[in-house]
Amino acid sequence: MDEIEHLVDETYRHYYEHFESEVKSPPPAADSDPEANYPASPGLIYHIQKTASIFVIRTLVSRNIRDDFERILAAPEDYPSLRLLEGGDGEVGGQLKFFMVENPSEAEIIHDQLHNRRFPIFEELLCNLSDPGFSWWLTTKNAGFQIAFTMSVSASDQTVKLGPLGDRELAVRNFQRFAELVNEAGIEMNIQNEVNRVQFNDCEEFILEELKDVFEFGVITQTFKDIFKILARKTYDFTRLEETWYYLHELAAVRRFWIQVQFDLNPSET
Repeated sequence: MDEIEHLVDETYRHYYEHFESEVKSPPPAADSDPEANYPASPGLIYHIQKTASIFVIRTLVSRNIRDDFERILAAPEDYPSLRLLEGGDGEVGGQLKFFMVENPSEAEIIHDQLHNRRFPIFEELLCNLSDPGFSWWLTTKNAGFQIAFTMSVSASDQTVKLGPLGDRELAVRNFQRFAELVNEAGIEMNIQNEVNRVQFNDCEEFILEELKDVFEFGVITQTFKDIFKILARKTYDFTRLEETWYYLHELAAVRRFWIQVQFDLNPSET
């Protein structure tokens, strides 16, 4: 058995020993009780304004959620971008929510992509050829999966709506880099880049499952980190490796945040 096979077998063993027992559930929506003990960690503080047909996410990047939450509650008029004083006498604390991240740059990415954007609540009803929607879509395929950057696929039990996860060209570039790194490590992976969609296939099943979990659940597991350790041992282009790693981390953070926003919009379904 050569080194690559050994590393893959070790990662595969780790997958079955540790990952299968994990509960793949999105993070719960944040408690907006003003008396709550908010985390002293970086993240986003946000306010969702909702009508019958659209919603808008007002976000604020925070390096310390606890400190900023207390400041906002004490003087919401000092934070006009959150629009907390519009539309009546609702309690400010009940409108504010938070989302934690590992790295402040992830909060910046989410803010840049989603702050002040208007999203239709019933996106599928409005999509057409001239306006194909904002969401990415994941569809499970034989021996792989497909990411569509617009609503250009027929919905099925194998299709998951992912939300607005970012720029298509940036995504394709990083997906191709990831496939190149995997191939250079001696592990086959095929990526097919078509119009508004990318398909991943012909690879070790556990690697595809790990990558799919990044899209579907916003999860970066220890197994996925182990995969990148394998790639790091087989490449001399560490800049490319690091750029791909950070991109996938940021994409996962956007996906986790969007899952939480869906919980906020539909609390009765949680």
